[in-house]
Amino acid sequence: MTSRISIRDSLPVYSEDDCESALFAAKWPHGFRCPRCAHPYYYEVSSRGRRLFECRSCRHQTSITAGTVLEGSRTPLTKWFHAMYLMQLGISAKLLAELIQVTYKTAWLINHKLRHAIGQWDRDRPLEGAVQLLGEYYGYEYHRHLGSSNAQQTLKPQPIVVGATLDESDQFVHLKMKAVDGPEGNDTTRRGVADGEEAAERFVQRHVAGGLAAGHMKKLEPGHRGRSPLHFAWREAVKWLSWTFGGIGPKHLQAYLNEFCFRLTCRGALLAELIGCCGTRNRITYRGLVGPRSGIRPLKWGYRRPAQQQDRRAV
Repeated sequence: MTSRISIRDSLPVYSEDDCESALFAAKWPHGFRCPRCAHPYYYEVSSRGRRLFECRSCRHQTSITAGTVLEGSRTPLTKWFHAMYLMQLGISAKLLAELIQVTYKTAWLINHKLRHAIGQWDRDRPLEGAVQLLGEYYGYEYHRHLGSSNAQQTLKPQPIVVGATLDESDQFVHLKMKAVDGPEGNDTTRRGVADGEEAAERFVQRHVAGGLAAGHMKKLEPGHRGRSPLHFAWREAVKWLSWTFGGIGPKHLQAYLNEFCFRLTCRGALLAELIGCCGTRNRITYRGLVGPRSGIRPLKWGYRRPAQQQDRRAV
């Protein structure tokens, strides 16, 4: 079994210059373009130890990380690239924090920013050709064995629609798993149902090129005994979520499903594709990842002198 020490020893050695060059090529694959005026020529300047690019035309200054998911991060680029490398293994934020020597909050933020970039990458690539669909439920086997009916109503399983296109050797050309009740799922039809016609149609409309008129759609029967590549992929996803994270709640479930599908789809080119995602996808803040604090009132803090001290001063 792979240990923490063996993973740490297998990490490649990255220099800051190598990381900057790779991110530069990902952000500007056709050469530098000023984000303000699209001018192709620049001066390289330095400010407070930061490497900046100043446009020769409009004098606008930008950095390698500006406008990307890495914007505003104080974490060195080498640690970001190690996190991208380790995402190929699908590790938790706790283990990532230990391996790259950062706090848990920083590791969690890095992982979720990478998942955000993966989610944007996935939205730009709809399924094409002959599509297979599978409706399943995340956590269904656990919840249906609970003895209390009240607990079953509280811990409802998350309905998932799995869709994929495969090549002639049954390898995934593209794979998607969408939570029906999630941000990318079935938000206008009957909620809480994965294997119904409405959920499948909504999935096709949102995630298949051409929608319902795209061509042949094959709907598979759900079940743990299914032998199709979609059934195997779904079981592997559930196993990964259970063994690595101890299960995922509905709030961030979609982000983890996107990561799993990204790894299975890209396979050997995952690291290069992930670097490209980071260089071309828009920034996201911590508040944007966790959502607004709805229902929480801000507290007004004010200093009040203790009664005993007030009495002493009066004496």
